[in-house]
Amino acid sequence: MKSKTIIQADEMLEILNKQWATIQDIMKIGALGRNKARNIKNEIERNIIDQGLKLPNNLVPMEKVIEYFKINLDFLVTINKSKNGEI
Repeated sequence: MKSKTIIQADEMLEILNKQWATIQDIMKIGALGRNKARNIKNEIERNIIDQGLKLPNNLVPMEKVIEYFKINLDFLVTINKSKNGEI
C-alpha cells in the first residue's frame, strides 16, 4: 500500500491559495485516500447545498476545507517565512 505524503508548508499554502478545492486538493491537504477525500468533499457540499447555495461541479470552497481541517494559516505563513529566511 502506498503511504500518504505529508506536504510542506509552502506546498500547503500554494494549494490553500486557490478559491476552489478539488478531491485531489483535499487528498493532499489531509494526506488522505480518494474515498475519504470524496466523503469530506461530499459532506462540505451537503452543508452548503442545505443552506440553499449552489456550487460548481466537483468543487467546494477552499475556505470550507480550511475550516473542516482547522488549518492555522498564520502558523503556516510563519513557518514558510522562517524556512525561507524572511524571519
